Amino acid sequence: MQERILLVLNGGGALGAYQCGVYRTLVRHYGAEVLRRTVIVGASIGAVNGFLIAAHHHQPDSGLGTLERFWREVAQPSVPFLPFPETLSWRLNATLTGLTWGNPPVFHGVPGGFLAGLTWYPAMAGYDNRSLVETTRRYAEEYSPKEAASPRLMIRAIDIEAATPAWFDSADQPIVPTMLGASSAIPLLFQPGRHAGRAYWDGDVWHQGLLLPALRRLLGEEPDQRLHVITVELFKRSAGMPSGFGQSLDHFRRLFLGARSDDEAEEATERYPSLRLTRIRRAPHPGEEASLWLMDWGADRLAYLLEQGEQDAERALNEKQSESETTGNKK
Repeated sequence: MQERILLVLNGGGALGAYQCGVYRTLVRHYGAEVLRRTVIVGASIGAVNGFLIAAHHHQPDSGLGTLERFWREVAQPSVPFLPFPETLSWRLNATLTGLTWGNPPVFHGVPGGFLAGLTWYPAMAGYDNRSLVETTRRYAEEYSPKEAASPRLMIRAIDIEAATPAWFDSADQPIVPTMLGASSAIPLLFQPGRHAGRAYWDGDVWHQGLLLPALRRLLGEEPDQRLHVITVELFKRSAGMPSGFGQSLDHFRRLFLGARSDDEAEEATERYPSLRLTRIRRAPHPGEEASLWLMDWGADRLAYLLEQGEQDAERALNEKQSESETTGNKK
């Protein structure tokens, strides 16, 4: 049985540019025939990237050009609140720009929303992501596999009223942009995303990541299939004592989400010993302690993340190939 790629794309706001860089490398390594059989599992910005890839997989570049065009569109110039030529100032300027004005293709601020949200949430909140729905709709009205050899796209959101994850799966129904909005609405900060009359929160805001539920779903359907799982992890746990509020917030975020990814990877390999697992793990970028993952859409930062993702993916895939060749020689 031919091995199939399971690509796992978690949330992380503007850090999703890193996932675009990873996909550059996947296109170069695997080509269209392999990528057409990929299962893509996403939440939040990972759902957006997965949708753009799947909806344009039939293009000669397997949708890479469309994905890159989206990331060029959402890059945002920064207002020079602090006009100093230092990395921390650049990142803080970009963050303050996003906090103040949002990012028009992705989200916008709601006047008085923060204060009103203290009393009237979820009817009011600081931000609204309906512009993301409209932006993605310009790229594709829906994704519905037309051929057997097409990517399968699975998107997770959190059904607020039911208090449980909801899965939108292209094997069962067309994937439409309102599902992306549902999967990208960060609790309390954003008004809930709406799809088919129900309210949803960000699909990555859950105690369990995407990997294990996806494996249970796929292997429950076809237990003998061979999977090469590629996880793109935007937050990598790292040791060290932080200093100051910015570093402490960044450290906490990476500790919490990095530990979740570590635990999932360990459990997945123990429970499913036959699967291959390649973890592509992002290290912090320069000035990250002054950069909010959702608000900093500076063009320089996105360009850095694209290149970083491409290089990290190249390194991880080459290491995995070397391991496979070593194991094969020993046998």
